[in-house]
Amino acid sequence: MVFLKKYCNLHLKANSILESMIALTIISVCLYIAIMIFAAVFTPRTAAKFYGTQNKVNELFFLAQLKNDSLTTENEDDNLIIEEEIINDQLKKVTIQYKDSTKYQFDKSFYVQTNE
Repeated sequence: MVFLKKYCNLHLKANSILESMIALTIISVCLYIAIMIFAAVFTPRTAAKFYGTQNKVNELFFLAQLKNDSLTTENEDDNLIIEEEIINDQLKKVTIQYKDSTKYQFDKSFYVQTNE
């Protein structure tokens, strides 16, 4: 009986080490998956700064539609480039390139129907 108790005690110790290793492996795999998801979700295109710059470009486009001359001539800004390209008689392409304070260049194209 004494030998059986010694055998069970040794067996339990080995089981607890094995269980600990399995638990650490599972935790490591879960942590790896969490880091991969975190890296995929938080990119520069999902940052608040990106959305702020995108909203600024949209605002500049609509201002250009309302008062085109004042936006392009009065604001001689190196960070803002507005290009217009006539595609056909009824369609033109307006491309706005804007650099924000971090020097990230955001390009967006708008297609405008002309009534000529």
